[in-house]
Amino acid sequence: MKNLKGKVAVVTGAAMGMGKDLSAKLMREGCRVALVDVNTTELARTEGELSRTGECRAYTCDVSDRKAVYSLAKKIAKDMGPADILVNNAGIVRAKELLDLDDEAIEKTIAINLTAQFWTCRAFLPAMVEKGEGHVVNVASAGGILAIPNLSAYCASKFGVVGFSDALRQEMKKRKLAIGVSYVCPNTVNTGMFEGSKMVTGTKMLSSDEVTTKIVKAIKNNTAMVAVPNISVKFLTPLTKLLLPIKAMDWLNATLGMDTCNDSWKGRSC
Repeated sequence: MKNLKGKVAVVTGAAMGMGKDLSAKLMREGCRVALVDVNTTELARTEGELSRTGECRAYTCDVSDRKAVYSLAKKIAKDMGPADILVNNAGIVRAKELLDLDDEAIEKTIAINLTAQFWTCRAFLPAMVEKGEGHVVNVASAGGILAIPNLSAYCASKFGVVGFSDALRQEMKKRKLAIGVSYVCPNTVNTGMFEGSKMVTGTKMLSSDEVTTKIVKAIKNNTAMVAVPNISVKFLTPLTKLLLPIKAMDWLNATLGMDTCNDSWKGRSC
């Protein structure tokens, strides 16, 4: 899928941050974009802004609501045509120790970050299967490769996204379908989700552009894993986990500040 011109792309969490930035990039590639978000106000603003440069439509939907997602897929297909690209970008975080997390926060984190991707894929994949081609992007996190304190629910959801994506990619290959599946594992991105958190030693805050530029390339080149930064997330972290004893790994994480980096987390208001 090197040429994206004329393709219909569905992007969840499109009202702000990486979703908005990625939607703009896909439109510049010639895509017609369905902007999906639960935040109606911000979504309308984004639609108004991006519609100046190409075709996009706003759809308010809680992607953790299975029935709402299935209805959404029918609505988008009717309005814009069957989806060629699905980007599962919607996500939330609550950075607290497990015993300080309330039940609702745990359930909501898993539902939005992980379970919702099952619903969207089940809703939008059949059209890709019928055409025999397409692409799915599942946004995970570096926290889906290496877990750290205060992010038990978040890391569990992102580890799940990685596993889900690996399984789904192999299913598409098994069926000999030209449907690519990519998962995205960035370090902390400056979208406001981790507002107040401290950067771990040796890392830097990423811009949305650094990540979304690589996502577009992954779609065009059918790249299975997008790691940002590539060397540290894709190679050094897994290799360190493999080689070091668990106690040594825990010591290293604490030494780099991973055990306290989210103690000051505030997050964003919306």
